[in-house]
Amino acid sequence: MTLEQLKTLVTIADAGGVLAASEILHKTQPTVSVAIRKLEEELGVQILSRDSYRATLTPAGESLCQQARLVLIQSEKFSELAKHLAQGNEPEVRIAIEASCPMPLVLEILSRCEKKFPGTQFNLMGDTLWGALERLESGEADLAISPWFEENPAFETRPLSTSRLITVAAPQFLERFGKEVLDLSDLTESVQVVVRDSSRNPREQSFGFMAEGRHWYVTDHLTKKEILLAGMGWGRLHAHLIEEDLRTGRLVPLVIRNYARVMEIKICVARMREKLVGPVAQALWEDFSNSPPEIWRGPFVL
Repeated sequence: MTLEQLKTLVTIADAGGVLAASEILHKTQPTVSVAIRKLEEELGVQILSRDSYRATLTPAGESLCQQARLVLIQSEKFSELAKHLAQGNEPEVRIAIEASCPMPLVLEILSRCEKKFPGTQFNLMGDTLWGALERLESGEADLAISPWFEENPAFETRPLSTSRLITVAAPQFLERFGKEVLDLSDLTESVQVVVRDSSRNPREQSFGFMAEGRHWYVTDHLTKKEILLAGMGWGRLHAHLIEEDLRTGRLVPLVIRNYARVMEIKICVARMREKLVGPVAQALWEDFSNSPPEIWRGPFVL
């Protein structure tokens, strides 16, 4: 039994007959018929029913054809893998990183991988919100590190960290209200600072976006943080980005009625489930997979 015979069987099924299959395969009809007859003799199973003018698959032939498709798919994957391995280590591995992700943890893993593969260049691409996952799905990145917004069966993921989005502002921002517990109506005239989605198809705003208020839009989380530190607005930031500011009181959590002060969010490393990767990207994936998820607890009691 050869892969060529299995390919012939599948082509007959798809084309609807031996004659049509021979045209697709650029072979004579007798050559195709002989290939199937030899396969029948080898397997001891009748694959084609020749009772009518046009030969069709028998029930046994249908079952064998289904398995033949799987074998051909696995053969293609095997050949692709062999080609990747024969090429050696990749010259470049592309990693899309959502800008709020904990870089010290990411860099620690990248550092270990870089020491094992010094000839490979790491291309780190910064994005916001859905941008990193969009790069991965479009083929612009080999791996993505991003907050995990929703399940996507196209991605294979590993947990990297659990962070918390905290609603904060500078003390001087809170002082203008003269009270510690705010209502949403108190904030309609204040600026909510919002990070724009860097993806080409932005999703609807989430994570506490207050549609009826005033908004300033920024392209990264650190600019948002600086605006909040200046007392010019309020918003949510990942806890690991403002740990020192919370500890020193430069930023304070806001308590707002009917508005969640803290939102826990999972950060994952992701790759395309069906895409083969090179040795370096595979080693990096395994390093991320073997790293125990990190949970940020924060300097204050919630």
